[in-house]
Amino acid sequence: MTNMKIIKLTLLLASMAFGLLAVAQDKPKGKDKIYTPEQLEMLKAQKASVKENREEFKSSLSNEQLAIMENKELSVRERREALRASFTDAQKTMMETNRSEIKALKDAFRATITDEQKQLMRERRTKMKKRMESIKDRKEQLKEHREDIKKRKKKKRG
Repeated sequence: MTNMKIIKLTLLLASMAFGLLAVAQDKPKGKDKIYTPEQLEMLKAQKASVKENREEFKSSLSNEQLAIMENKELSVRERREALRASFTDAQKTMMETNRSEIKALKDAFRATITDEQKQLMRERRTKMKKRMESIKDRKEQLKEHREDIKKRKKKKRG
């Protein structure tokens, strides 16, 4: 082979490899595969709204209510019930307004989802569930394996 052919072949292979890498990076991952850019923006807006509402609500809490939230002597359920009992009418109204706002955002988002997207979401959920079960099984196997090793060590010593 001549030097020119070697150079051309090298350039061809390099450009093909570069092209494959560029295409591989264009594939969206996770939610980006399922949702359109507009839907992703809706989700971001929803998340931002929830965060803003939470911060606004927390800033409306009195020192007494904050003390209830930080009281470690109460269980989570008892804290929640005590906090709810201490809400002012304005706080109750704020909570209800926040709930209805988030519900409206969720409903608007749901209205944009196609049947194909619903199917993809179901498949993704199923896949994640299987993956979590697999991880749980592996943890259980590791735990059993560790216990077996401990038993063997005790037998050798005793």
